[in-house]
Amino acid sequence: MVDNYPDGADETGRLIALWEQLSSRKFVPRDGMQPSNAIQIWTFAHHASRLSRAVLSLHGAGHDLEAMPLIRQTMECAMNAAWLLVTDDGGAALSAVDTKSRRIMFSEVTDLGLADLSDVRDRLDAEEARNTQTVTHTRSFEERCKAIAGGPQIYAMYRTLSLYSHATSSVADVYLRADPEDAANPYGVALLWHGDWDGAESWIRVQALMLLLAQIAADDAQAKPMHRTQLAKARRRLGVTWQIRRADGRGRNARTP
Repeated sequence: MVDNYPDGADETGRLIALWEQLSSRKFVPRDGMQPSNAIQIWTFAHHASRLSRAVLSLHGAGHDLEAMPLIRQTMECAMNAAWLLVTDDGGAALSAVDTKSRRIMFSEVTDLGLADLSDVRDRLDAEEARNTQTVTHTRSFEERCKAIAGGPQIYAMYRTLSLYSHATSSVADVYLRADPEDAANPYGVALLWHGDWDGAESWIRVQALMLLLAQIAADDAQAKPMHRTQLAKARRRLGVTWQIRRADGRGRNARTP
């Protein structure tokens, strides 16, 4: 992060306001875009904006560590939207991922005897078989990130966010401080009521960047981009020159701002 970046919370708030100007209007995909891609790009950008509101609420209350899972999900929304923008059958591929996940869940519930969902599971089995024949690739989130120019760097941040989005030792360490061992403190640690967390400003800037990326994807997916000028200004304020491009240079790319 760069020290002279503008306040991440302010930039996030600006982008939320910008999105809400768009969200009440009709979304018309650009020519040649698969409908399933366009629909999911819009929904991911919209959810990124709603997640951002929640992150700002937590940030304002001093609960920045608790906001980490929401920042992580915003990153997922933004990168999925970017990938869908430049991958012709991406919408179908993401749907195939969801089908597989639902089938596994229904199978586990049925196998454990919690409910008989075998009929639903069987229907999903058939759907998954059709997907195997029609979807040319179904990528993991890591693969989707690496398919986008600059994506490996974002994925590295995602791995850091993941450390603080699950019940891990990294979370536990935030609430511990090393203290001298003695008879009253045989473990040599002190338990902290308020966690020792100093990453707030950096991560709230990441939130602004991910919301920006999601909105760039949504605007580029429009037949007539509505916020190109405002998003270009946001890029300059946040110190990035982002254009959504495939890492391999092949296939569909976004428009040049």
